[in-house]
Amino acid sequence: MHRKILVPLDGSRLAESALPLARDLARRSGGELHLTTVVSPLPGVRPGSGEAGPVKGWFEEERGRGKRYLADLKTRLQEEVPEIAVHTKVISGPVVSSLEERIERIDADLVVMTTHGRGRLERVWLGSVADGLLRSAPCPVILWRPDEDGKERPPEIRSILVPLDESGNSRGILPEVKALALATGASVAFFSAFDHGPSLGSTYVPHAALEEDEREENLQRLRDYLGRLAAEFKTEGIEASVRVAVNESPARAILERQGETGADLIAMSTRGRGGVARLLMGSVADKVVRGAEVPVMVARGQQD
Repeated sequence: MHRKILVPLDGSRLAESALPLARDLARRSGGELHLTTVVSPLPGVRPGSGEAGPVKGWFEEERGRGKRYLADLKTRLQEEVPEIAVHTKVISGPVVSSLEERIERIDADLVVMTTHGRGRLERVWLGSVADGLLRSAPCPVILWRPDEDGKERPPEIRSILVPLDESGNSRGILPEVKALALATGASVAFFSAFDHGPSLGSTYVPHAALEEDEREENLQRLRDYLGRLAAEFKTEGIEASVRVAVNESPARAILERQGETGADLIAMSTRGRGGVARLLMGSVADKVVRGAEVPVMVARGQQD
């Protein structure tokens, strides 16, 4: 279950557009929210020598602004959903590493955030923060890409699309999906995009037949694999379906499948090596995060 949900905020409406999703997840799972913002210990332009006083004054002013901002959000959230515990914290230091330390300190089991922001507390840091946390956060991260004015709200989670390959790494997302489905009552759609590779184009009938047989064998193996997972989820009362498609672009296939199913969330694993370029199935997760019109949950898998 997702008991402690951390929400990084930079003071912008874009960042705040992740709050309805985080609030709903906390309510459904009986969890609590941890609203967090990061203030740099120094201003963007350091004053000249002998001006330590203004630097200190700047920091205290920014810290005070952050505390007031988070306190206002806490009041608003508790008026909307009084049963949810809301905690606030202003921290200082490099944004990504400071958030990672905060995640570990409170033992957070989920981060919910937008992929970009333009806040008054820190200028345009959520984009790089999202990338950084994808690389190294010790818990899953749900990323939401809102519209430019931040007025769009993420959908209520009623269905979850889960792209998988046959690796043990990709299965790393399954405990998170199961917990989320049980908390929200969402259905789960397992999906695999199979790239058969280039056809040999042989005109020799036995070669062409062998190629087709191999393709069907691979497809059936994937169907059987996903079918076993679906059966496991169904034993716990979770509605589950299976689909395998042949597509040379897994990222495009995933986004198309989300459109077909109307899934409210895409959940997938990374390889766990750090760096968006090393995500599951190459840069598939990166492309999905950047192209999806619904939130994407990303969890680090085990190293191969």
